[in-house]
Amino acid sequence: MKEKLYFLLKSSKLYQEFTYLTENDCLRRFLAFKVILNCMSFEDLVKNRQFSSIRSIRNVFLAHKQEGDFFNAFNATNLISSSLIDQLISFMEDYTDLNESVFSELNDHGLRNKIFELTKKILEKFEEDYFTGFRLSNNFLCAQNEQISEISSGPISSIFYRYNSSKHLSFLSNYFISNLVSYPEMIFVLRNAKIDYVLHAVNMFECIFKDTHNNYSIDGLHDVLLAKNIGDISALASLQQDSGLLDTYKQLRNVRNKLAGHMDKNSSLEHLLALTDQLDFDNVFCFVNRLDKAVFDTANTHIAIRVHYMPNQPKALSINDSNVIEVSGFQNEPYFS
Repeated sequence: MKEKLYFLLKSSKLYQEFTYLTENDCLRRFLAFKVILNCMSFEDLVKNRQFSSIRSIRNVFLAHKQEGDFFNAFNATNLISSSLIDQLISFMEDYTDLNESVFSELNDHGLRNKIFELTKKILEKFEEDYFTGFRLSNNFLCAQNEQISEISSGPISSIFYRYNSSKHLSFLSNYFISNLVSYPEMIFVLRNAKIDYVLHAVNMFECIFKDTHNNYSIDGLHDVLLAKNIGDISALASLQQDSGLLDTYKQLRNVRNKLAGHMDKNSSLEHLLALTDQLDFDNVFCFVNRLDKAVFDTANTHIAIRVHYMPNQPKALSINDSNVIEVSGFQNEPYFS
């Protein structure tokens, strides 16, 4: 048990430090979301839910009882702030006696500096690719100046609130994974990035097909379009016929349930981390690409779907027209208040 609590606290403290390496509040909230997920798992391990109201943040953005209204997501993101993260980490610290010897990533100055230098470059590159200039960005984990979002309600938009947010966070995790694989001394950070990627890969699948094991999960895109007889769902239906893709989903879902969305109480941490280490991430990346290609093809079959789907590819949706001088709309409160 102690090793699991240490792992959750260590990664939370590390990601909290990462929020100081960027000036972008969207990226800060992406990183802080990791701390929220960790604390929810931590609470369950110690059987003390001190922050029950905060679980709604997780539920809004994952496959848990998603509301079909933009403002539910927008209001939830405003709860993600540095003061909340301070509270969550203080709570976790009260249950552990973490010392310097078990957290070299923050207390070994040489390793710390290497991690922070690389992370800062990753965050700067991600910001350059996704947040410079005016952007069409249907990511509902944050809303900021120069970010243009579609605002509506209903089952299709509800699905894409989740789908686009998980897709965008998977991009960030991929940036970490692609860079960290060359640094074996940063295995702790790499494992966390892989865990994040698995979480969002599974959520993307469950945005397409309802998770029948979760009574609170909303209908997926395939289910809604079928019921409403909108668009051509053949690309989505073909995913259900791909035994290899379904096997990958089951494998990733097992990791999500035991380590990413929750922390399994029965298995050792060593065993749980081995599940992640054993994943073929070329296959995992291919899994996500297959999902997104099917969603892209489906979105292009009907305007009622396409208006909710925004690809968010690097630099592809930056609006550089000199006639656009300002964007007025909803903007989250500053992360550091």
